[in-house]
Amino acid sequence: MPYKTMKTQFELFPETRSTAATPIPPWRSLPADTRQALTRLMARLMTEHAGAASGGRNHEA
Repeated sequence: MPYKTMKTQFELFPETRSTAATPIPPWRSLPADTRQALTRLMARLMTEHAGAASGGRNHEA
């Protein structure tokens, strides 16, 4: 069976396309506790992803 290409892309969230994206604040402008929490969450995400990629145990939230 030949591969068919899509001529148009289906919009999952069409109402969000018309709104402007919220700008990301500079890292240093965030409160220290927020930066610390984000750093911990990103480290956890990367650690769990690395564990899943190497066949480690799956963790549930």
